[in-house]
Amino acid sequence: MTQMIKLNAERARELREEHGYTHGYVAKRLNCHKSAYGHIERGFRQPSIDKLGRLSELYGVPTDELLIKSTL
Repeated sequence: MTQMIKLNAERARELREEHGYTHGYVAKRLNCHKSAYGHIERGFRQPSIDKLGRLSELYGVPTDELLIKSTL
C-alpha cells in the first residue's frame, strides 16, 4: 500500500488568514514569487520539503497539520 502525502491547501489558507498574512508576505518568507505561493495555496502545486518546513515554522504548527495523507 502506497501512501501519498499532499499539502492541505485549505488549511494553509486558513492559517494564513488567521495570522493576517498576505500572499506576498508568505511568499517572501518562503523565498518564492507570490503567484507561485498562490498556486501552492490553491492546490495547483506542491511545496518542496523545505517550503513545507518554513510554512510549519511560520504558522507554529507541526508539518502534519499542513498535510493530507491518503492511501493509494
